Amino acid sequence: MSASRGGLFKAALALSFMLFVLAFVVVKSGAIETRVEKKTVDGVETEIRSHHFNAGKIPIYLKSVTAPLTGKKALEQD
Repeated sequence: MSASRGGLFKAALALSFMLFVLAFVVVKSGAIETRVEKKTVDGVETEIRSHHFNAGKIPIYLKSVTAPLTGKKALEQD
């Protein structure tokens, strides 16, 4: 019984580490963008903030991290 719980604990730990690394990459790449819109309604100017996810920034960030390690040999795309 204890062996299966040890495996379950390792799996939970691996999953939480994977989610932490994924969140780190998303935040560091700037994939979450804040957009500010100003609207005027009845003479009152309001500021509306919204957040959007731009997945196109993640590969650019990953290339900038891995390029110094691989010497740009593994990053060719055609």
